[in-house]
Amino acid sequence: MKDYIMRENCPLCKDKSIKFFVMDYKTNQYWKCKKCKFVFQNPIEEYSYNENYWVNATDPDGKEKNQTMMKEFKLKNWYGGITEFLKNKKPGKIFDVGCGLGYLLSSIPNTWEKYGSDSSDFAISFMKKNNPEIVIEELNLEKPPVKFQKKFDVVICYHVIEHIEYPDIFFKHLSMMVKNGGILIVGTPNIGSIAAKIFKGNFRLFGIGHLSLFNSKNLTDLFVKNNFKIIKTEYPFFNTEYFTLRNILRIMDIRKISPPFYGNIMTFYAKKKE
Repeated sequence: MKDYIMRENCPLCKDKSIKFFVMDYKTNQYWKCKKCKFVFQNPIEEYSYNENYWVNATDPDGKEKNQTMMKEFKLKNWYGGITEFLKNKKPGKIFDVGCGLGYLLSSIPNTWEKYGSDSSDFAISFMKKNNPEIVIEELNLEKPPVKFQKKFDVVICYHVIEHIEYPDIFFKHLSMMVKNGGILIVGTPNIGSIAAKIFKGNFRLFGIGHLSLFNSKNLTDLFVKNNFKIIKTEYPFFNTEYFTLRNILRIMDIRKISPPFYGNIMTFYAKKKE
């Protein structure tokens, strides 16, 4: 077990002007940087991405789910317009950092040269069995030195950066994987969303494992800092099964966990400058 201590400065901008922000519905503490508005778990609650995470998970509404049986649901409701976006791109080398069970990569034609990584041994075993066309790479973008023998036309980092303890270092290394003129796609919870603001500690995307929470401004700044130009911003909701009257009405009851709602998730598509 790793012992985590209270952090004394912002993990994103390193400024010391941080203060307690909110305790979430699982009693995790989150702090906020006054300078860059980044929100982070402090101290970190350790969490494991073993088999139970994938097979016996419980969502914020208390519903049990087996993610190994949710491929079609996830492809329809989880990844926004990424697959459609890639249909208009010339096939090349693509890397999905933290690719989970490989569902997103599996939806992309095999004319692409597909690579993926994940910290979960269970997820890697699942991919090797079900998607042998995906080349699995060992990758740790939080600890230098990081060297890449290949550069990629497209790099995807979807629902990963919120799990990272030091996102500034991680993003710097992530950007190094992308060819000049290549595309980086990052999706993550949006702490600046309407639901996050009105539900506070009951925002559904707080919780164990979510260590780093961005708003659109400080995520944009991270792209710019690493030599990217944002070409598209997406807030997946209206084309998903989460877009229901029930979820819209739930936005009125702040005593409970917030519903899936527009703006909860943001996806940035960016091009690396030549």
